[in-house]
Amino acid sequence: MMSPAFADDAPDQDSLIAVPATVVSDNALNSLEASIRNVYQARIDVKKSTGIHKITVNELAQQAAADEVSAQGMVSKLEPYEKTYKNLLDVLGTAPAKDIPSEPASITRQRQMILQAQGDLHSRLMRARLYALEAHALAEILSQRTDAVQQALLLQSFASPVTPTFWLNVSNEFSATEQSLLTLYSETLRTVTQDLLGWRIARLLGALVASGCLITAPFFLLRQIRRAAARVLPDARLRRVTAAAVFAPLCLLCATLSAAALWLGLTGGDMPDGSALASMASRISTQIPLVGFILGAGFATLSPTNPDWRVVPISDNAAKALRSHVVWFALLIFFRGALRYFDMEAGLGQTTVQLLDAGFILLAAPLLLSIPLQIERHPAPIAEGGVVRQSMLGRVTRVLLSLVSVFSIIAMLIGYIPLGYTILSWVCSMIITLFGLALIYLLVNDFSKTELLSTGRIGRYFVSMGVPDRIIDQMMTVMSGLFSVFLLFVAVAVAQSGGDFDFDVIFGNIGKVVLGQSIGGVTLSFDVLLKCLVIPIAGHYFIKIVRRWLTKRLFPTTTLDKGGQTSILTIFTYASWIGIILIVMSSIGVTVSSMTWVVSALSVGIGFGLQSIVQNFVSGIILLAERPVTIGDLVEIGGKTGDIRRISVRSTDIGLSDGSTLIVPNSQFITSSVRNATFGRPSGAMSFTIAFPLGTDLSKSIPVMAEALEKVDGLLTTPPPSVTIADIQFDRVIVKVSGRTSSPRSVDGIANKARLAVWDALEKNGIVASKESSG
Repeated sequence: MMSPAFADDAPDQDSLIAVPATVVSDNALNSLEASIRNVYQARIDVKKSTGIHKITVNELAQQAAADEVSAQGMVSKLEPYEKTYKNLLDVLGTAPAKDIPSEPASITRQRQMILQAQGDLHSRLMRARLYALEAHALAEILSQRTDAVQQALLLQSFASPVTPTFWLNVSNEFSATEQSLLTLYSETLRTVTQDLLGWRIARLLGALVASGCLITAPFFLLRQIRRAAARVLPDARLRRVTAAAVFAPLCLLCATLSAAALWLGLTGGDMPDGSALASMASRISTQIPLVGFILGAGFATLSPTNPDWRVVPISDNAAKALRSHVVWFALLIFFRGALRYFDMEAGLGQTTVQLLDAGFILLAAPLLLSIPLQIERHPAPIAEGGVVRQSMLGRVTRVLLSLVSVFSIIAMLIGYIPLGYTILSWVCSMIITLFGLALIYLLVNDFSKTELLSTGRIGRYFVSMGVPDRIIDQMMTVMSGLFSVFLLFVAVAVAQSGGDFDFDVIFGNIGKVVLGQSIGGVTLSFDVLLKCLVIPIAGHYFIKIVRRWLTKRLFPTTTLDKGGQTSILTIFTYASWIGIILIVMSSIGVTVSSMTWVVSALSVGIGFGLQSIVQNFVSGIILLAERPVTIGDLVEIGGKTGDIRRISVRSTDIGLSDGSTLIVPNSQFITSSVRNATFGRPSGAMSFTIAFPLGTDLSKSIPVMAEALEKVDGLLTTPPPSVTIADIQFDRVIVKVSGRTSSPRSVDGIANKARLAVWDALEKNGIVASKESSG
């Protein structure tokens, strides 16, 4: 029966046949093509122009990247239907030949419809893939263009601010600067004046009150946050770090909401996007959350008035001295937001922009110099009256900040103002980033050590549920390490963004770092690193569980000896680890074809220096498979006798009688003679001789000795011990005593017991032996 989707009376309702045009329409493909052509044409215009600002190139690169994502989305939507159409055509089969009876007309019509839809699908899929490649190439070219523009700006030299030429250029640009400032002033004055009319003044006053409450609220809540942390957490660094980690985001949120409330109170939300005031507010708004975070994290970690809640190990005087530096740094970041408006959108002259950037350098460089100097000037005393020695990281940080500050000031003085400004702006962004990541790291690390380990409260709960202490500690250590690596990747992503704190760029960089980049077919990312760690750990526990099941459940139901069980476990373990290694290599993109050079190198290595290793490896496989010797066998090799304790793929461990271990390469078991005393015959043989004088009544002596042997522990009764006449000489008769033991390892001990038993029996019966010779 035909599917309703292919019914003759409803071909237009067939979603499978109509899918190419409905999933990716012609309009969508044409719009994407037009967008790519526009970006391409704009790129040519930018390339011909010399005065185009780097923001134009950035916008074109972002549009090209968006077009690439759109094209990839179209490809992902269309590709699943390739297999669908192929499966449908496989079901319908090929059209019958002329000499074969014709098929029903409905099947022929359906085959034609599917072939037509398949052709349409291939056409749209080819266009989407082509557009994806074009957009990717444009994005790469524009990215390189952006880097070139940025490098050109960084290395561009202007007149030094200490020369008259610089100030002459500033005065020549004063009219443009005045016009820009007047435009901003007039828009601000008009907005404020309108707010003072009618009911809008109430809105402005309400916004001011709300903004003031939001700004002061965190500092009133800081005490409550610390009280809550003191009640919940133990008296350790975790308590202080938790309070700081909660207070800093709270200040960030309140600062953002305060700025939003103030903006709504001033404009009512109807300010045109192209106005100067809106543009400057947009630039400053990106820095407001950073300002709130700096103030919150700085005051919470320094805690100038309450040393018990101080996170950083500095003295009280240093904390009080750095309190003003926190405010200074927050105002500097706020000024940077306004400065970006004047740099990019205010229309100021080039020299005027450099003057503002030089002002930023003069504000930032002394701050970065002063912070480590204040810490060094006010060292933290210890109980004995000495001074805490600064760590290597602290000394390196102090030196780097000093070098960066001095270098930026020198660059400004000799005319390389963009270089000094960019470096200091990037350093300020990285200070904020590392400060935030350090708080997160301390919080996670201290929480895992204090609460999640087997000795912590949460860890003890898992222990009570039956989870071993060692497993909990290992999992927490691995998870903490992975989180630290992730934070490092985030820091790298922020560093690559250029210090602008453009969250779109930062998240894009994080996505590249976390989701991976392919280098020569090998994917390197946090995701891949996580797989490389999780897969071996999960494989280890999987192998452990299977080995325990084989040992405890399966092997007891079989007749396998210990050697066979050990061989199976060893082969399973090595095969499993080989599979795990292949899975890990596959996850990072390493295939068999890409390993051709490794195989070639190994072939050369085997031919020259790895012959013995490969020989031992192959011999180990043979020993495990054929089992000429197994664990527990008593063997003699190279003049040494001992029990086999372990067989690996490279060597075999033999326990000697003195307690030491002899490690023998596996190849010796294949290429040399080996005596296996327990192979196929697990029992041992014991024998010794006794000499009697001529004339001794052997009919009495032999039964006495046989009876004594029956009472010796360890001698097998089947076959029973034997006493036989071995030889008759001119002055004596030699009698041989022999028997079997349960194991070759007990021969010496049981033989000694047998000698003592025979000697006592002969002595009790008055029979004298002239001489005993062991054999």
